[in-house]
Amino acid sequence: MSRLPQEVRYRFTVLGPPGFTSGGTRLDLGAPQQQAVLMLLLANAGSFVRTGELIDGLWGERAPVTGEAVIRTYISRLRRLLSLQGLGSAIISRSGGYRLDPDPFEVDAVEFARLIESARQANTADVAAKLLERAIGLWTGTALAGVPGEAAEHERSRLERLKLTATQELLRLRLELGEHDEVMAEVPALIERNRLEEPLYEIYLLALHRGGRRAEALELYRAIHDLFDEELGVRPGPKLRALHEKVLRAEEERTPALRAPDALFVGRERERAEFRRLLTRDPAKGVEVLFFTGAPGIGKSTLLRKFADDAAALRKPVRLVDAFEDLDDPADVLRRLPEDATVVIAGRRDPDAALLVDPAWSGRIRLRRLEALSDAESAELLEARDVEPGLRASIVDFAAGNPFALSLAAEVSRSPRSDAARYVVDTVYRHLAGNPPSEAHRWALYVCAEADHTTEDLLRSVLPGGRSSELFDWLREHPCVEPGTDGLVLGGVLREVLDRHLRWRDPAGRARMRGRISRVTTGR
Repeated sequence: MSRLPQEVRYRFTVLGPPGFTSGGTRLDLGAPQQQAVLMLLLANAGSFVRTGELIDGLWGERAPVTGEAVIRTYISRLRRLLSLQGLGSAIISRSGGYRLDPDPFEVDAVEFARLIESARQANTADVAAKLLERAIGLWTGTALAGVPGEAAEHERSRLERLKLTATQELLRLRLELGEHDEVMAEVPALIERNRLEEPLYEIYLLALHRGGRRAEALELYRAIHDLFDEELGVRPGPKLRALHEKVLRAEEERTPALRAPDALFVGRERERAEFRRLLTRDPAKGVEVLFFTGAPGIGKSTLLRKFADDAAALRKPVRLVDAFEDLDDPADVLRRLPEDATVVIAGRRDPDAALLVDPAWSGRIRLRRLEALSDAESAELLEARDVEPGLRASIVDFAAGNPFALSLAAEVSRSPRSDAARYVVDTVYRHLAGNPPSEAHRWALYVCAEADHTTEDLLRSVLPGGRSSELFDWLREHPCVEPGTDGLVLGGVLREVLDRHLRWRDPAGRARMRGRISRVTTGR
């Protein structure tokens, strides 16, 4: 009697040199740049990736004029590779982009995230530690080793950060399980590779303290204090200082601190570090302004509140200004600042160019764009808001790192109301889209959401009425729209919300508009 063939398993590996196995056989993924295209599709599995994004992710500003043709060649080769394994339809194309169907594949990074989530839900430290050991054991080297391009570097950094966070959680659990000597032996090597990673020093100091090595713990804290002062211009954080006090008092420490005090604030480490450096500057050098811009809902006001807390903890004066563009006379606010002030301003748009070129403000204004939260930070925020684990991935995918959308969806997810999803979409739409001055302006936003790049010519063709120049200029000033190489680009959660909003409100109109966009773009 013949045996039925076993189901073939297809597995991508990215937690090390990239690989693809079919039924246990490792297959060649081709040249490094071809691997970069595949990894970008994989990182966005289930979502369409525009050709322009693939080009930018591979070459950045140094893209060749033949970039689009090269991308098509790589896609063709990848399809041929997958077709030989019976996966000819895995890469789906549409005008302007491609999508990788995630359903047939296993991915080690997905398994890694699932094991970490299981560890955080575990009832005992022993079970949690074993799950984290399994997760970290999936790694075979540097993530995406050898894969070129800015997108690969961004994904590599994200994965390596997740690994470091998981490693820190495992070390804390092992301390809880009494493995002080083992942790003491392992942490120095991690610190050598992550010299300014404060949680590692907390773990090392706690291991020395629990291991009865008080003199070494005190010496370590002095070294940390000097390092942070020299490199960052700040003191060690409150956890390290509190632990140092316990060591000084020879106080027994039994309970590891696994959670940050402010659990509903996540990310923004780079912005907070820059703010702390600004606080330690010499006041005699005059006023300095840190100016943050960002889309509605991106967390500007929340960050200012956190800055206020940080300044209070350091006992430093600071002037914080929110919604700068809504002030009656923004320039007058700046003119009346004290000469030695430390100032942080937040607004939806950059300050007026006349202010930037004013000799009186030369070198005194630092412009910073507040970006979306990463997927890991988004998941952390949802966990802090006690969102059911089964709902987190879909909310992260929908919100695209926008803290307002994340927080709103988190709170509404606990509601029994039948129209919860509709409520979230409509509320995010109103908060981010604003109040378009006319129906034509609203449809211009819809066009921007459906097209890869929006130009004045596209608006003229899709929205007859002779207002294309006015609509393009209005879109260009919208805080959620950014200029791209080939036109205006609308990304983030508003793109998804506008599509859902129009699909529900006017499906026939949406279909007509998409048809016009397709005819224009394919005819270029």
